[in-house]
Amino acid sequence: MVWLVRLEVLNRPVPQSAGMSAIPFVPLPGGLERTILLFGSFALLLAGAEVFTNSVEWLGHRLGVSESATGSILAAVGTALPETLIPVIAILQGGESASHVGVGAILGAPFMLATIGMFLVGASVYYFRDRRLHDSRLYFNEKTTRRDISFFLVGYVIAFSAAFVPETVFGLQQETVQYVFGAALVLLYVAYLYRSLQAGELVESEDLEALHFGLLFERFARRFGYRSRGHGENPPLAFVALQTLFALGIIIGGAHLFVTEIEWVSREVIDVPVAIVALLIAPLATELPEKFNSVLWISRDKDTLAIGNITGAMAFQGTLPVTLGIVYTDWDLTLAWGTTGFLNAFSVILAVLSGGILYTRARSAHDAPMNYKPFLIGGLFYAAFILLLVYHVVALDVGVAH
Repeated sequence: MVWLVRLEVLNRPVPQSAGMSAIPFVPLPGGLERTILLFGSFALLLAGAEVFTNSVEWLGHRLGVSESATGSILAAVGTALPETLIPVIAILQGGESASHVGVGAILGAPFMLATIGMFLVGASVYYFRDRRLHDSRLYFNEKTTRRDISFFLVGYVIAFSAAFVPETVFGLQQETVQYVFGAALVLLYVAYLYRSLQAGELVESEDLEALHFGLLFERFARRFGYRSRGHGENPPLAFVALQTLFALGIIIGGAHLFVTEIEWVSREVIDVPVAIVALLIAPLATELPEKFNSVLWISRDKDTLAIGNITGAMAFQGTLPVTLGIVYTDWDLTLAWGTTGFLNAFSVILAVLSGGILYTRARSAHDAPMNYKPFLIGGLFYAAFILLLVYHVVALDVGVAH
């Protein structure tokens, strides 16, 4: 496809006497157009997540729960919504390629959190060691960390096992057993929420930002001489609901565009299986920006917040989204060398190993400070995956056809 750009003034030719010549058609290369659309999908996902999180926190406030642990849960769901909707849109869009996008997007978030996310924590501690009160040691709530990671490990191992269910198990068909696995994962996350609410550790007493729609309304009203106050700082429920629906529309549009363009990147640009492209790129656009909050918290000696920001997301991503993959996609995880399924499975194995190392270290901490070095292992695991991916693509010729 080629975009044609032309400037016209009132649809009339520009007179030569005006000292101007008509601007000719300027072709925009198709590859550049698709690249712009891909980055546009990133922008929509990020903007939608910001607007949705803002509105969902106010929704919790209007329901009387924003200053409780439930309010923090609503905010967590808001930040996780974009990467969760990408596989949903892919599944609804249908087709084998879209299904692979769904699998890759589902596996990408927990893999990135357990590797690059943890690496960011360790690297940030080392980088800010001279300005931190805790220098190169981390002080955090080891009970909370162990709880989050343990739920992630159990959930992700269940999800991994679901890919290897035989055609019949005790007389039950494979599909039925996979539905059982999915139901178990949903119940596991419900148990996680219950434990978190009981512990009261999800509470974060931070002032709510003004509602974006309310602020826009106030600015618009002032232009017409109407002094409107309180729509941003104390917005009515109608404004909150309108912004929530608007944000959902942005996220859904961005997810739909992402699925389409990521298929193009896989097929036409790099000839890498679309599931792997989605696995690597989707969390970079949706999950990683939010996790840079952990870097800021590390610089301010808020280690518990920094680690909890990642481990809480791991508990969610390792239970609920993977249920969609098990039930509604081919859930392509195999141990057959030289296949896309092997790369998918390898990402799960590395995520579990990284999480397991941190769980073991947190369990032995006993409220003592923790060295930053175990967190750096996640970066090594991520590098190992990239090297294996390059080997599969270059040496084994694992491309889109696989």
